[in-house]
Amino acid sequence: MNHSTLHGAALAILFPLIAIGQSNTNAPIDDPVNYVLWNAAVVESVAERLEEELGDKALVWETIGNYAGHSVYLVLRGKTSRAEIHDTESDVQISIRGSAISIVGGELVGAESLPRKQQRGTSIIGGNRQQLTTGDIMHIPPGVAHQLLIDSAHPYMYLLIKIDEEPLQ
Repeated sequence: MNHSTLHGAALAILFPLIAIGQSNTNAPIDDPVNYVLWNAAVVESVAERLEEELGDKALVWETIGNYAGHSVYLVLRGKTSRAEIHDTESDVQISIRGSAISIVGGELVGAESLPRKQQRGTSIIGGNRQQLTTGDIMHIPPGVAHQLLIDSAHPYMYLLIKIDEEPLQ
């Protein structure tokens, strides 16, 4: 499947979900434990707040939820951050706004071990570079170096789902 087909598939998945969130805003829902619905209006409100909060920071985020085995965040990056590897966690990123260049794979330069079975480094040697834009979905498996290169004039927002996340402390 080529990039434009994947992009189209991502949009085909995302837009109905947004429409469902908008149409069911006032629908009665049994309130199961840990159930969360962020409809499009709420996401837009949080996105605007994050954009105001970003300033000259590298990133800001809003936690949607921390659950057994996974967490969900809305992330806004304003600058390129350090490269990283998660030894046990997978990341799924869904592009919401803006664009970035993703580097995945290769070798972490200047690797430093951190808590929660993570490593951070200054950059990546090698790896695959891909342009990410609105609607793109990316899965990064455990043990794979990754980094997002950000044009500081154009912040990049994405939904981050961390799978098998190490417990937050």
